[in-house]
Amino acid sequence: MNVKTFIVGLGMASLIGFQSCREDFDYDPISSDLNYSKDTVSVDTVYNFSKSETYVLKVYNPDNDDRVIPKIYLTRGESSFFKINVDGKPGSTFENVPIRKKDSLFIFVEVNAKDAPINPLYDDEINFETTSSTKKIKLLSWIEKAKIHTKNATISSENWNVNEAQVIDGNLTVTNDLTISKGAKVYFKKGASLTIANNAKLTINGVLNEEVKFRSARHDNKYDSIPDQWNKIELSPNSTSKINYAKIIGADTGLHVNNAKLEISNTKIVNNQSYGILATNAQITGYNLVMNNSNLASLAIELGGSYEFYQSTFANYFNFSTSAGPAYSLYLSNLDNNKNTTALTKATFGNCIFYNERTPNAVVFDKNDAVQFNYLFDTNIIHNADTSKLNVTTATGFLNNITLDPLFENTSYDANKLWVKEKSPAKKAGKLSFAQQFPLDYNGNQRGTTPTIGAFQ
Repeated sequence: MNVKTFIVGLGMASLIGFQSCREDFDYDPISSDLNYSKDTVSVDTVYNFSKSETYVLKVYNPDNDDRVIPKIYLTRGESSFFKINVDGKPGSTFENVPIRKKDSLFIFVEVNAKDAPINPLYDDEINFETTSSTKKIKLLSWIEKAKIHTKNATISSENWNVNEAQVIDGNLTVTNDLTISKGAKVYFKKGASLTIANNAKLTINGVLNEEVKFRSARHDNKYDSIPDQWNKIELSPNSTSKINYAKIIGADTGLHVNNAKLEISNTKIVNNQSYGILATNAQITGYNLVMNNSNLASLAIELGGSYEFYQSTFANYFNFSTSAGPAYSLYLSNLDNNKNTTALTKATFGNCIFYNERTPNAVVFDKNDAVQFNYLFDTNIIHNADTSKLNVTTATGFLNNITLDPLFENTSYDANKLWVKEKSPAKKAGKLSFAQQFPLDYNGNQRGTTPTIGAFQ
């Protein structure tokens, strides 16, 4: 039973119970100071015409006798976007609320937003009046203006910007051209997807510290750490996309690049259930990618295609206990699940990190030798504990690779700090010619003449 169902049930029972026996209470009004579990209830961001999760405030009676609280009320009254439930009863003003000796009273708080205010910081207060004083508990929320895309909607051409968030319910299909400006936010309800249709175009123009963010419509920050909150971004056949400074968080598959063309840079794709990027016979060039935590693979390439990645970090420390996938950094194949084959004409990786912990090798090949399978791994760090299947220090197509732990700062779901520590073998180990092509790291720092392997200098 979820907390909202509990509140409704409690409210019904309490209405019957308290209204029928309220006159039986013969407690004196409390004069002592009440105690509170917190001085401020901060409700996470919501968007217009949406509800927040439910938060709890506890009020304690320090007296040795049963008492009543003379009055509890919201400063904004009935017009408030905040809704409270006191002792099982919803409302905005409550009088003579009983509270047992040395016991507590639960107050449930949520936001039910209407039109987003001009100032998105929305506040109110719960006032507690005793015979000796009044205590105010601050209520805070951030109400974001948003456009809601209903289930299975279609748009032709749009420009999304920071002034209005986008909320996708079901699948939203773009048939022509979608441009997303810096700082924009795109929220997905459970199972929702964004599809760039055949021959359509996607352009994401984020900048450092104003990345375009794709995440769950559930606004509590903990959902950034939980995979499978929404479905995916699908780049359909013959579509073309250019992505710079995006964050793609908490999907099943962050990006499915399906027979499509993609240029991607300075982008974080983390905490996705199946794949960070799934590429099916695609054409992708990328640099300064930061990827981590996918049950199957951070980057999965199937059915061939053409790929170039430089100065990127493909970590995978996926460890949800209910999942048992291999959690590769890279799966590279010229096959699909039905054993159909297409040539892998190019797969070049330079100054990249491939490191995981669930399997002995972070990189795995699945190939049909009768079909073209071209690859080059030049100056990378690669987890390679099982050399009987692949030895990245001696195999054809592998040059100057290192198999030591890169020593990431923090790989956890709520951190994803994938820069390396000062004693990392990645430091000063990068190939200069690659670094000169991409002289700035993810954070805009110069790589100089002693480049670090990976997305961060």
